[in-house]
Amino acid sequence: MNIIVRYAITLFLFPGGVFALLAGWGLLWLSEESGARLRGTPWRGFTQPMRDCVKLLGKTTSLPTGAETGGVRLLPLLAVVAPLLALVLLPLPGNSAANTIETSGDLLAVLWLLMLPVLTPLFLGELLPSPYGRIAARRAARRVGFLFGWLLISTLAIAAQRGSLSLNILTLQQLHPSPASVIIDILAGLLFLLCLPALLPPATWGFFSGSPELIAGPYTDLTSASLALMLLSAALQRVAAGSLLAVLFVLPFVTGGPIAQVATYLATLLFSSFFAGFASGVSKRYSFAR
Repeated sequence: MNIIVRYAITLFLFPGGVFALLAGWGLLWLSEESGARLRGTPWRGFTQPMRDCVKLLGKTTSLPTGAETGGVRLLPLLAVVAPLLALVLLPLPGNSAANTIETSGDLLAVLWLLMLPVLTPLFLGELLPSPYGRIAARRAARRVGFLFGWLLISTLAIAAQRGSLSLNILTLQQLHPSPASVIIDILAGLLFLLCLPALLPPATWGFFSGSPELIAGPYTDLTSASLALMLLSAALQRVAAGSLLAVLFVLPFVTGGPIAQVATYLATLLFSSFFAGFASGVSKRYSFAR
């Protein structure tokens, strides 16, 4: 198959494009619904985030004086493109572009792409004139930095154990793993899962929307298309982060054929999104209790 055709399929159909969009909305709903149920608060219906996104795209942008900068326009777009590029590099089942000589994804490059949507609200908090945005962004930076540090340790532990940073090598099937390597994989996978919320930007409009002490955040001054892009980025990021979890820690140990690989991959996406919503609900419930 021609390399252009392979990339077109990957970007517009699977694992990017149509699949990433539909799966992202579903995972976003699952994550937010599970967190809302845990907090005992109602959340919106399954199609509400998509309707909000379409409605925002049709509105006219109106930023306050002094907030109209190139960075404010560019950052939400980068937050959408980054997870799509990460999905192109991940050797997922059915990803015809990743398993070629021309494409060899690097683990650190994928991690950097997945960090861009998380860093975008922090940058917006500094670029926009809202003082609440700056406060929220700086508080969130400490939490994100701490969690991402441990997440980086978990992925580098796998890279050291398997002897490469190339995703095509890291995802080779582990047919006869030693007991020590299995223990390392389990511990690193659990650590990655616990730190997974660090890769998931918020789906609501304020970084501390559940906190009564802050009534605004990095998204406060965003309107129309920029706000819609941030919501779309939050949906796509759930697919990309869950895909990295599956590629590194789950799929190398699945010995079945393509059907088993795809089923395991989809189950991992569902579980990671549910866990992220559960962790968010626990943290917000704890913040209210305090």
